[in-house]
Amino acid sequence: MSLLLGLSLLFAPTPAPEAVNVWAEAGGRPWTLCRDHERQAEAMLLRLSQRADESPGETPWAKRANECPGAPAVLVVAALRELRKVPAYPSLGDLKDELPRLAAAQRQARVQARSWLAQAEVESERRGEAPPLLTHFLTAQAALGLGEPATARAALAKAGARGEVEAWRLELAGALAALLAGELQAALELAYRARELSPGEERSLVTYVMALVYDRAGAPEAAGRQLGALGAGRFGYERGPIDTMLPFPERLYLGALEEQARRTPGNARLLWEAYLACPEPEEPERQLVRRRLAELQPRGSVVPTTPGDDGRYHMLILTPSGPQLHL
Repeated sequence: MSLLLGLSLLFAPTPAPEAVNVWAEAGGRPWTLCRDHERQAEAMLLRLSQRADESPGETPWAKRANECPGAPAVLVVAALRELRKVPAYPSLGDLKDELPRLAAAQRQARVQARSWLAQAEVESERRGEAPPLLTHFLTAQAALGLGEPATARAALAKAGARGEVEAWRLELAGALAALLAGELQAALELAYRARELSPGEERSLVTYVMALVYDRAGAPEAAGRQLGALGAGRFGYERGPIDTMLPFPERLYLGALEEQARRTPGNARLLWEAYLACPEPEEPERQLVRRRLAELQPRGSVVPTTPGDDGRYHMLILTPSGPQLHL
């Protein structure tokens, strides 16, 4: 009896091992769910490459990226969503105290986006496929936001070779990369080309970049005219796509230029002071901003009107010509 039982156990069919797919190997969600997410992401990236103002909506793409690490398109859309995170300023009077937190939040978003994009490239290579659309252009955006113009330029070259976005967007990002690299002539030429190629409804984005270039090139009046042409009612509202590509100190710089063009010197002064409080700007930029601050000082000075007048002061207004006025 025991012999028969042993033989039956020996020759009994064994269950087939559970199939392992790439999602399971990567620790991801079931294949069908991740494949559905990937199809949705691929369709969105195709639309976004043709119409860059489409929103990825409220879908939790970061969660999907963590659940489906083997889905390149999901990773790229999650990176896109991360790059659009631009921390809002508090009251400008509190801005300097909040600088470390704001700068860290913006930097962390770009570091996370770059990590997902790199992961998408690795997974695409493992599959023997080209990376999803926008992979290289978004990599350039992340590099610009981290202040890495050389990395941005390399990624823009790849994006241009694949035709990931319209030519004017490549030129605009290239102008920012040249500006961060200190190559003002190249930045100006690229910004001009972007303006010529951009559709009318997108031209305000180019205006912001041209204002930055003009100001750094020593033509603040031209920068002010560029921003003034936008009209006071449009200040700040159309700047979002530019802010996503600027390092945190450059956001402060552009905001200060905008406030000066809006003729709100108090706000401009607070933004210039916040810029100087950042550790990244180098001495030439700091000297330029100190000159901007000096230009915002009132043209009068507080002096005693009569020697010996204890505690009695008046504003002495100095005018270019004519007598001095006492108020």
